[in-house]
Amino acid sequence: MGLAGAATATATASLATGYMSSQAASSASKEQAAAQQAAMAQQAAYYNDAAGNLNPFIATGTGANNQLATLTGSNTGGNPLTAALTAQFQPTMSQLAATPGYQFSLDQGLKATQNTLTAQGLGGSGQAVAGAGNYAQGLANTTYNQQLQNYMAQNQQTYNMLNNLGQQGQSAAQGLGNIGEGISQQTSQSYTNLGNAQAAGTLGSAAALSSGLNGAANAYSSYTSNNALLSMLGLNAGASSSGSGAGGPNMP
Repeated sequence: MGLAGAATATATASLATGYMSSQAASSASKEQAAAQQAAMAQQAAYYNDAAGNLNPFIATGTGANNQLATLTGSNTGGNPLTAALTAQFQPTMSQLAATPGYQFSLDQGLKATQNTLTAQGLGGSGQAVAGAGNYAQGLANTTYNQQLQNYMAQNQQTYNMLNNLGQQGQSAAQGLGNIGEGISQQTSQSYTNLGNAQAAGTLGSAAALSSGLNGAANAYSSYTSNNALLSMLGLNAGASSSGSGAGGPNMP
């Protein structure tokens, strides 16, 4: 094989190697990019699943907090002194008298008082009237205190139920926020990795092509230099064909 053929083979091999290396770098870059995109899709799906599971608790907690604000007068325009859970307990006597069991206790108590005084011969006296009044007043006081305790216990129970739902919603929101923060960090890293993979593929492909071109150029340059040297020595193909007639040495 002559110098030209050898140079051509070397240049061709260099170009082929550069092209294949370029294609390999590009393919590897695409695979890495696809892997990062798949990771980001999985991260988004994970967050969406978490949101779907936690959003009902967040919505319930928000509703409970809104109701609690209204019932305690802590909402916009509300008044704790008149709100359902925080208003003062101020029943009327007719309301106390309507308490279940109050009328029965009053009737039975008055009869017992009347019977006791009658047995003492005081059934129609002023003492009987005073005794009946004292009993009625005492029953009213007892009923008031009992209803006050019932009122406070019922309001406290309502508050606790709504507050627990609100806390559950708050915990769900915090949990979803933490998940979102973690996913955000992972997605940010995935975008960075994606950019790096694409950049590496571009640079690697370009470097491989450049290397192939440089190899071909070096082969051509080497051929040119060697051919020039042989020409100077009279050993190139043309000189060889002229033989001894030119006075130069013959190629073997």
